[in-house]
Amino acid sequence: MQTILIVEDDKNINQVISEFLKDAGYGVLSVFDSEEAMTAFYENKVDLAVLDIMLPKLSGLEVLQYIRSFSHMPVIMLTALGDEYTQIKSFDFQADEYVTKPFSPVVLVKRIEALLKRANPINNTVLSIGNAVIDFSAYTVTRDDYLLDFTTKEIEILKFFAENEGKVLPRHQILDAVWGLDAMSSDRTVDTHIKNIRKKLAVDCISTVKNVGYKFETTISAEGAP
Repeated sequence: MQTILIVEDDKNINQVISEFLKDAGYGVLSVFDSEEAMTAFYENKVDLAVLDIMLPKLSGLEVLQYIRSFSHMPVIMLTALGDEYTQIKSFDFQADEYVTKPFSPVVLVKRIEALLKRANPINNTVLSIGNAVIDFSAYTVTRDDYLLDFTTKEIEILKFFAENEGKVLPRHQILDAVWGLDAMSSDRTVDTHIKNIRKKLAVDCISTVKNVGYKFETTISAEGAP
């Protein structure tokens, strides 16, 4: 599960962001000042930070400089300051995004998802799971050199899973990623595709998280190929 560090001294805003991220399947570390932020970053594996600029003690820009002395992880600056100078300074200090308040939590989550995908792309176009091999560039799946009958959507689901390995993915998030925001599909569509993928792969790599969605892990046990 990917972990997001939220550095925001407004408790209501911090809580709203945390809830939306948790609903999207992320782990969350919430802190309220610069010193807590630097401690949390140092002591935990953080995949992305949402960082307010106007913080108690040190400013968010100073925290950003501290983070950049150790890491190139994505950082989104979140602030009420919309002036050009502050935005330029943020990008000079290597911020990845700059979001001004008020903002949409839904859009913020989408920005986070996009940044994490760019920061953590699939390293190879070919993924091996047990004795199955998925070639994302060729859109093929083979097992023991035998070509399996996978649809385009099924391979796109597997690609989305591979990009988010170990993360709990709600059904609506899978729908948005594979079918698009405007698609007339339902949770049942996702469930049907997952059922077919499991049957065809014949490896135990997709687990169901009750009342939430699915989780994909490549550390699997084989169910046995026909």
